[in-house]
Order: sequence, then C-alpha cells, then structure tokens
Amino acid sequence: MSKKTGSVWNFDPAHITWPYVLIIPSIFAVSATVGIIAGDFIRWGGLVLYTAFMFGFFVNDSRRFFREKRFWLLTTFLLGLHVAAFVAILLRIGEWKLLWFNAMILELPPFLLLRSLLLRNVASE
Repeated sequence: MSKKTGSVWNFDPAHITWPYVLIIPSIFAVSATVGIIAGDFIRWGGLVLYTAFMFGFFVNDSRRFFREKRFWLLTTFLLGLHVAAFVAILLRIGEWKLLWFNAMILELPPFLLLRSLLLRNVASE
C-alpha cells in the first residue's frame, strides 16, 4: 500500500525558526525608522506579497512543465508584464487599499489559458 504524502502547502509551525518570525516586525520597524508612510508600505508591500502568492500558485500548478524552456519564458514575460502594469497603476493612483490587490486574481485564468495554449503538446504527452 502506498504511503500518502502531504501537500507542499501545508503549514507546520514546528518548522518556523525565530529569525523568520522576526522578519515581519523588523520590516515594520525599519520602515517606521526610515520614514516610509503606511500608504507606501501597503502599496508596494502589497504588490510584492500578492504577486508572490499569485505567481507562486501559478508555478506550483505548473510543475509538469518545469523542464520546458517555453514555460519559463512565458512565466518571465507574464511576471514582467504584471509588474509593469501594476507599477504604472500604483504610480498614478493617489490612494490604494490593500484589499484592492485581490483584483490580481482575475489575471490567473488568462495566465493559465496562455500556458495551456503554449504548452498544449507537452500536456498531452
């Protein structure tokens, strides 16, 4: 009988070490010391955080394509396009709420469709 393996996304608090636990409070302390205002922290920190989660999901869902150069070129292109678009938006909009980054999820279906179209013959193998 085969052994059931856990998901790579399972959170296990036993594997957290103190340096990692202190990273987030340290970022807040440094930003307060340097004088980064909360709006900028939400704006740019939110972009980094939501982008990391979204592209983390996209890459994790694409494990079968890891050996394909076309997949990595597509991912790099999509990441560049995504960051350029949101930087342009964030530089022009005066107020940006952290919750508004949830609109990024609307990018995921076209990304998955492009991946499927570009790597159609790889998926059928």
